[in-house]
Amino acid sequence: MAAAPFLKHWRTTFERVEKFVSPIYFTDCNLRGRLFGDSCSVTLSSFLTPERLPYEKAVQQNFSPAQVGDSFGPTWMVDLLVSGRTGHP
Repeated sequence: MAAAPFLKHWRTTFERVEKFVSPIYFTDCNLRGRLFGDSCSVTLSSFLTPERLPYEKAVQQNFSPAQVGDSFGPTWMVDLLVSGRTGHP
């Protein structure tokens, strides 16, 4: 009987969930707006290596800045990603 309110008002619930993740409605306060805002306070750098490295050697490699849409792989290769905060949220 606890599931009755959801089943009874499923259209209302669906509409609310839709707006909560919408790229159009309420982007200043919905989940998408909080996760994918206009600015990013984190930088991400990476380097690609075909073999497993100890941490001490890995952090001495030449890192390049990662961009949105960069591909890392194939999956059997090892990627080391280092992130750093550049500001406060």
